[in-house]
Order: sequence, then structure tokens, then C-alpha cells
Amino acid sequence: MRDSPGTEQAGNVDQLRIAVDHNEAEAIVGDSRQRTREHRAARRGAAVLAVLVGLGALLLGATPAWAHNALVEASPKKDAKLTAAPPAVKLTFLATLKSDGTKLTVTGPDAAAAAGPVTVSGKTVSAPFTGTAGGAYTVAYEVLSKDGHVVKGSYRFTLAVAESAAPSPSPVTESAQVSPSAAPVAASTAPVADTESGDPWWPWVGGAAVAGILVGGLVNLVKKRREKA
Repeated sequence: MRDSPGTEQAGNVDQLRIAVDHNEAEAIVGDSRQRTREHRAARRGAAVLAVLVGLGALLLGATPAWAHNALVEASPKKDAKLTAAPPAVKLTFLATLKSDGTKLTVTGPDAAAAAGPVTVSGKTVSAPFTGTAGGAYTVAYEVLSKDGHVVKGSYRFTLAVAESAAPSPSPVTESAQVSPSAAPVAASTAPVADTESGDPWWPWVGGAAVAGILVGGLVNLVKKRREKA
């Protein structure tokens, strides 16, 4: 016995409704999964950004402790071997110096002072060189930075002076004889290890690199959110 047309039509309507409900359910489930993935991605991005910000704050906060003043250039240089006396000893530092509390001394091989009046200008301290004897000279410094940090250190360089020629002997007479005198020979000593002390400047580079990473991460996160929107 065949069903009436009305019964068949009602059955088709029910099947259509079931199919529609099934598609709607799948769409809802898919949308829910998509939102879940987006929420997880957003949470991961926020967590990474928070870690970067915290790390950057830690490094940048510690930078002032690392970035105290330090010697960056010296003339004459450490362990230099000179054949002529330099006009002056000049030291350049990382930060600006204060005149009060900044000291510079140069000691010759005979333990005598070999530097004139000290001059402080910006990041540089200098003094005219007055040594003449050959041998090792010790440069010692104590500088006071604008932030109040004191940096001490020393190093050596060598001045090699040519030996003086011996004078000609005096003519010998019957009444007296004069022995020729030999000119003094200047001795030179080898430079010793440097005792320079001071803080490094590389943490400034590290701080700049961390800041760049933070900015890049923030830009990338904002870009991803805009694409998803």
C-alpha cells in the first residue's frame, strides 16, 4: 500500500529539516572551534608579549648598574713601544667626567713624575708628558663620572731612547792624563700586565637589542589581530 502524496511530502520536509539542522550544527561547531583557536592564539601572543616586556624591563632596569663609566681610548696605547716621547697622555672615557675627583699620573722608570698639569674636558682627561728617560712608564687614573661612579685603573707603555754617543778622548799630555768618560746608557724594562679596571659598555647594545625585540613582537601581534578582524 503506497503512502499518500501528503505523507510523502511531509517526510521530505522532515528530511530537509534534519539536513538543515545538521548543517547548522556543523557550522556552529566549526565556528566554535575557530573561536577557540583564535582565543588560544591570542592568549599565547599575550603571554609571549608579557614575557618579553618583563625581560626587557629587567634588563633595562639593570643597565644603569652595568653601564658605569669605562676607559674607551688611551694615547699612548696600552703596551705601546715608542721611539719618541709623546706630547701628552690623553684618556677618553664612556661618560662625561667631573673635574673634581679626577686624577691622572704618569710615573717614569726612575719613579719620578712624568706628567704636567691635568686637564679635564668632557669625556677626556689629559696631561702633558714630561718624561725623557727610556724605560717603562705607568699611567694611573682615577676618574669621577657625573653619576658619582669612580673608575680606577692603570697601564704601561715603553719609551725607547737611542743611546748617546761616547765623547772623544781628551789629548794626553806629559803633565796629566784624562780618561774618556762613557755616556750613560738608558735601560728599558719590558711592559708589565695592565691593571686597568672599569665597567664594560656592551650592556648598552644588549639593552638596545632587547628594546628592538619588544617593539617587533608588539607590532607583529597587532598585525595578526588586525588580519583576523
